[in-house]
Amino acid sequence: MTTTSFSGSKPTPGNYRCELTLDTVLASGLIAGGTQEIVTYGGLRLSYQDLGIRVKKLGHALQKLGVKHATRVAVLERDSHRYLESYFAIPMLGATLMTVNIRLSVDQVRYTLEHSQSEVIITAAEFMPLLEQVYADTDKIPPIIIIGESDSTLSCVGEYEALLDAADASFEFPYVSEDSIATHFYTTGTTGLPKGVSYTHRQLVTHTLASGFALGTADDYQAFRRTDVYMPLTPMFHVHAWGLPYVATLLGVKQVYPGRYDAQALVDLVQTEGVTFSHCVPTILQMVLAEAEKKSQKLPGWKVLVGGSAMSPVLAKRAMASGLHVYTGYGMSETCPIISFAQTTAEDAAAHPEKLCRIGHPIPLATLKIDAQAGSAQGELVARSVWLTQGYHNEPALSEQLWKGGFLHTGDVVIQEDDGAFHLVDRTKDVIKTGGEWLSSLDLEACLSEHPKVDEVAVIAIPSEKWGERPCAFVKLKQPDAATDVIAAEMRNILKQRIDEGKFPPYATPDEIHFVDELPRTSVGKLNKKLLREHTQQSSK
Repeated sequence: MTTTSFSGSKPTPGNYRCELTLDTVLASGLIAGGTQEIVTYGGLRLSYQDLGIRVKKLGHALQKLGVKHATRVAVLERDSHRYLESYFAIPMLGATLMTVNIRLSVDQVRYTLEHSQSEVIITAAEFMPLLEQVYADTDKIPPIIIIGESDSTLSCVGEYEALLDAADASFEFPYVSEDSIATHFYTTGTTGLPKGVSYTHRQLVTHTLASGFALGTADDYQAFRRTDVYMPLTPMFHVHAWGLPYVATLLGVKQVYPGRYDAQALVDLVQTEGVTFSHCVPTILQMVLAEAEKKSQKLPGWKVLVGGSAMSPVLAKRAMASGLHVYTGYGMSETCPIISFAQTTAEDAAAHPEKLCRIGHPIPLATLKIDAQAGSAQGELVARSVWLTQGYHNEPALSEQLWKGGFLHTGDVVIQEDDGAFHLVDRTKDVIKTGGEWLSSLDLEACLSEHPKVDEVAVIAIPSEKWGERPCAFVKLKQPDAATDVIAAEMRNILKQRIDEGKFPPYATPDEIHFVDELPRTSVGKLNKKLLREHTQQSSK
């Protein structure tokens, strides 16, 4: 445990301050883990004691290479035990872990490495060609530690496992302040350059405690407890895999790291390793469900926290039919990210699957409220908590805009229901204003997705001289079907029924319905409506 004196005087009993740093999370996890395993794709199995030794060895190896306080160490790797080791070892040196989004373009990866001022790189061999492109026009290449073997033209300072083999297992990490920057990564969104987001040790530990407490005390339908088997399905480069590897390590649960997200392999891992708790975006959930349905396999008791973009009631029902316990979690890169989730029971989930799609109630120590105009029940969701990012790296104007009025602005429009739960209406940039009235693209997508042949729907606004904006739907079918005109008519009939029931206004029916093979996505699996809007603008010229 890291300790430091409150004053400059000689330490005396009771005169120590215990810092909220990640080494305390790891220390507790090593005790709680006992005989539990950490399993990585390829079949490697580690004990928690093995994890502790490897973290010390990684810390020693990095220190010998010159990594010290405030050094930024970039990591390019798939979900593995090595990434988990980096989650701890790099921040525990007082350095900063920079998680590189391996799905970005070459230019974006170059920008994030340069903007973050990363001084050392740890990379899997498969990403060496990417780095060759990144550094093609410069001689200023940071020292590279490679995982595995590669015939790349870029030189490396060592191979990961060889460096660990030569390192000291008794290495002691230095004192680190809880206010040191522990992690740094980039949120891309759909506009502008990627924005750098950082978190301190104190923020990560408090988020771990709050989210762990909230999930640990939840109903059995959705709880994350020491008896669970954890497998992340959100990339570890993306907002610390929603912070849940830290929670899993603190609890000492069995952890399974799948590497590349292959649907067949994921379904097999759930079965063979007894996975009971995961988290993912709706796209990954659909991919896994399709594979399980193809094999006529059920996945009973698998609890899956779904976030990143809206989960429709249709998808929730489909998942529950396969035995999954699905529910929505909410957050963003700037909130660490989990800040709320839909709290439910098995009985309530079965009776009201639509409630699983709400962003729900805030977790402990988080404040959520609606920033609405007078007389309006809906408005932008704003937040406060100790772990919210304090701003964007070297972007003072954007940071001031993010924290306008002393609350973090999420950019999401919500309403609050009678039980206090928040319901997401839309992104502020995606809401449709037609004839002076507002329409939720998310509600329209959920309704149109009720057609049995529809896999997914994205609704955007298109310009209209008469109405200002009108809704336009892009539809991906489960299977190719030539009768798209018939399907479009049936989708409009479904919506008309909802209009007749008073659930939508009469002007909600999309002017256009387009059928596509795939819907465009961002690097973290969210629907990229910006590209759809650009496509429609170009098509109309």
